[in-house]
Amino acid sequence: MPDSDGTTAPANEPTLDEQIAAYQREFADLDPQVEQIVSALGRLNRRMNVAYGRQTATLGISNAEWEVLKALVLAGQPYRMGPGDLAKQLGLTPAAMTHRIDRMVAEELVTRDRDEANRVRVIVGLTDAGRQKWLDAMELATAFEEDLLQDLSTKERGVLGELLTRLLVRVES
Repeated sequence: MPDSDGTTAPANEPTLDEQIAAYQREFADLDPQVEQIVSALGRLNRRMNVAYGRQTATLGISNAEWEVLKALVLAGQPYRMGPGDLAKQLGLTPAAMTHRIDRMVAEELVTRDRDEANRVRVIVGLTDAGRQKWLDAMELATAFEEDLLQDLSTKERGVLGELLTRLLVRVES
């Protein structure tokens, strides 16, 4: 059944309207406007993660591997970082990062080499194949995101971007 805004929830999930009505029934102090925004953002995030996962799977990588590729690209040329820095940036334990890097080295998406300046330190580097996977994923993501936002004007996109950034700053501070 569609929500009042025209969206449809999966069969096993109540619509936003149904969820908000249930919350109001159980918690009288609920602001339905706030709940609609927060619930819609949460659902949108989950649905987008699923869509991105499908896209990266078509490229033979996982969302987790995509995150490592993205972190290395964001680091800038020469696209290298220490595994500890990667783990911290991605919110992973060192052991989890090591397992992820092991898989990605085997897939030839990244390299793992000793730092020439400090032979005790290891450096993870992006390979040409890893950079190409990142570029391929970016092409798919860009098409998906353009489709997602197609009903918003340029001005609406700007306003939405500013509003979401303000919320993000508040959560991160």
